[in-house]
Amino acid sequence: MSLVRFETNPPYAEFLGIDIVRREVDGVEAHLPFKPELQNRKGDVHGGAIASLIDMSLGAASYADLGTSAAASTLSITVNYLNAAKGDLRCFARCVRRGRSIRFVEAEVLDDKDEVVAKAVATFKVFPGKPAE
Repeated sequence: MSLVRFETNPPYAEFLGIDIVRREVDGVEAHLPFKPELQNRKGDVHGGAIASLIDMSLGAASYADLGTSAAASTLSITVNYLNAAKGDLRCFARCVRRGRSIRFVEAEVLDDKDEVVAKAVATFKVFPGKPAE
């Protein structure tokens, strides 16, 4: 498998403004700063933007132990929206089961008032890539 390499985040993450600020084996933290383009008709952060934040965070958490040459593909994802999202968002994701090729991950999204706005679980297929040199 050959990966496309980017200087920073992938273009879609850049477009939305998603930034992974912490990537460690025990979990990932990502931020999505508020911008008017992400609003739905009610003025809340659109559920699709929240789902994208979650998906990118979960993906990063699924292969955090495998190094920078690894990648992952979403096999299934379930997002539960608990509250309307306003302002900047933070997503915390962690891998709860590490198989050789299939990983189970979970995430929680908080707004700038520390209210939980969404929770998610997902299954990812991981591609380990080349061993670190």
